[in-house]
Amino acid sequence: MRVINRYICRELASHALLGLGVFTFVFFVPRLVQLMDLVVRHWNNAGTTLLLVVCALPPVLSFSLPIAVLVGALIGLGRLGADSEIVALNSLGISRRHLLVPIGIFALAGTLLSLGNTVWLVPQSLNELNRLESRLLRSQTSIDVEPRVFQEEFKNLILYVEDSSASGRRWRGVFLAQTGKGGVSEVTLAKNAILVPRPGSDILQLHLQDGATHTYEPSQPSRYTVATFASSDLALSLAGMSHHLSGALSPPRESISQLLSTRGAGWREARVELQRRFAFPLACLVFALLAVAIGARPGQSGRAMGFVLTLVLLAGYYLVFVIGVGKARQGVLSPWLGVWLANLVWFAVGAALLVGIDSVRSARWSEFFSERLAGLGRRAPHGAEGGMARSTAGAQSWRIGRFPSLIDLYALRSFLFYFLLTLVGFVVLMEVFTFFELLNDIATHHASMGVVTRYFVYLAPLFFYRLAPLAALIGTLATLAVMSKFNEVTAFKASGISLYRVSLPLIVAGLLLAGGLFAMDASILPYTNRTQDALRNRIKGLPAQTYFQPRLRWIFGRGDKIYNYEIYDADHQVFGGLNVFELNAKTFALRRRVFARRARWEPAIHSWVLEQGWVRDFRNEKVVKYQPFTVSSLPEIDEPPSYFQRVALQAYQMNWRQLGRYISQLQHAGFDVSRLSVEWERKFAFPLLAAIIILIGIPFPFLLGTRGAVGGLAAGVGIGIVYWASAALFEAMGAVGQLPPFIAGWAPDAIFFFVGLYFFLKMPT
Repeated sequence: MRVINRYICRELASHALLGLGVFTFVFFVPRLVQLMDLVVRHWNNAGTTLLLVVCALPPVLSFSLPIAVLVGALIGLGRLGADSEIVALNSLGISRRHLLVPIGIFALAGTLLSLGNTVWLVPQSLNELNRLESRLLRSQTSIDVEPRVFQEEFKNLILYVEDSSASGRRWRGVFLAQTGKGGVSEVTLAKNAILVPRPGSDILQLHLQDGATHTYEPSQPSRYTVATFASSDLALSLAGMSHHLSGALSPPRESISQLLSTRGAGWREARVELQRRFAFPLACLVFALLAVAIGARPGQSGRAMGFVLTLVLLAGYYLVFVIGVGKARQGVLSPWLGVWLANLVWFAVGAALLVGIDSVRSARWSEFFSERLAGLGRRAPHGAEGGMARSTAGAQSWRIGRFPSLIDLYALRSFLFYFLLTLVGFVVLMEVFTFFELLNDIATHHASMGVVTRYFVYLAPLFFYRLAPLAALIGTLATLAVMSKFNEVTAFKASGISLYRVSLPLIVAGLLLAGGLFAMDASILPYTNRTQDALRNRIKGLPAQTYFQPRLRWIFGRGDKIYNYEIYDADHQVFGGLNVFELNAKTFALRRRVFARRARWEPAIHSWVLEQGWVRDFRNEKVVKYQPFTVSSLPEIDEPPSYFQRVALQAYQMNWRQLGRYISQLQHAGFDVSRLSVEWERKFAFPLLAAIIILIGIPFPFLLGTRGAVGGLAAGVGIGIVYWASAALFEAMGAVGQLPPFIAGWAPDAIFFFVGLYFFLKMPT
């Protein structure tokens, strides 16, 4: 018995490691670009970068470890069933229920690992990440300031930079606005600036060149001071960057004792987090029970079927889990019941299915369900058992001339089955993972379930777009590996059919998928990305334009004007506390400043009517004209109300045409557009990956032979890790100007295309 138990545990462990790699990689993909950006910007500190990667893994492992247990149990049992080893055990008098012993031992090991990870390692890693971020902010040679974006992270300070060097240390066109005691306004403009760090401190020294400081006190409108300088130094305190460095511990970062001692408003949130740390690890045992109850039934065989059942069970489990946690946070259920609801439900399901596991009736039901589900992916076009593998005569009738032939439809049917199943499973799991990342924000800012639901609906297309190439790779590998395992490929070759011809429908499917992804990015994706970003800001408690200081609004107008306002009533088209700064585009000096306590839009004159304010004109940094007014209208202030309701778009919120026009405008104005140019190239290169990655995946199943779909899945994970890591690295290098945008955007595709073409042409057909 001990030998059999050890053998089963080894079989489960090998597949569990595969599942751990697959799902950890899928959850980790969104972080790859950030990590590679750190590698490029801080390449001289490889130890810190490696530590960042290590600290980012435990939160992902808290999800992927229980999933790995389910993957190992279901796929392992599927393999034992496919090779009739479970039948052999039954013939020796060993009941299927005995499988609970080795699988229970295996699940207990997974539970202990997961428990140690969630209870101790995750809080430690999150706190270490916070400390590492603080250390980087103190020691880094630059801060990530995006040009033409108002930075409001600093305390009582607004920073605007027109352009910056690739290293981020040299800035051109600097605008600084500070608010002091008594509402005193101090605005500094400089033509150039150099950032000088102070190692080991929270201070960054900003060396300003060729500028002036304008000081104005609202209580004394007639007084206005301008101080010019050839050079000046300003200290920026990083301690004020509250959204980067969090002093207060959030529940995921707190220890068990801290969660237990929480009282007051955060009690329920702390109890939910406490119960979650134990519910996830114990899910390993629940998954093991489900695996035996479902995977060990007569008729349940095959690794591919195990993977299918894994995705179905995980989707159901996390759906119940999300509902339970939501009810617990709303106070409808107690924290322990809401968090443990999914475990209780699936334990009851597993226990019910375990009854009668050896009965004939159970076997018939199981075979019926298995055949219907598996038939979606592997139904032979001739309807005869064995399908195309045994139909050599029919194979002669569809050689090169006909497309699509019956075997093309057969291959496409199998490919679509694995592709859609994998893609839907990955999208569901990614949304669940994102939900748990936002749990703290949902509770803190009291986001309604309607907002949260809409957010995940609009987020799904983005996950579909990003994960479709990986799902296509796995679909290709699984389709051809299963055909190779059942000797269908041998039958094709014996009939004189080339493997190139067998691969043709998959290549065509890849090209169609690439076209579909490009069309999706050009039409649907920009809208859904803008919507999900707006909903995410609401969940995080941020205004629509992502400002951290809601009383002070800043926006760049037409013709080198900067608008600042305290209040804007969009319904009545009225400003309160309006400041307008008109700049000299060449020297970045202030040319005119306008202030109005109130401003209202007058459609008849197509201009703003300003009330209770003043106008000051400047020449050579001196006030040459001061004109107070009760009511006035200036023709240059002609931006309509709709202009101030715009939302600044990111690259992924625009299609390739819109992004191209935006890049041209910025480039014409002399701005650095390296990052945007790389992202424009990626809008063409990434969809084409769907076809390239299928080309890469075609030769591998013929090398894997009888290892089947799981072997193809393992190869797919390895290829995916290499591609996404290299693509993120090239993109980061292009963003900082180390590579031309065209090379940074297309190099990963070109490299993988030629590698795939080499192996494709080397196939023994």
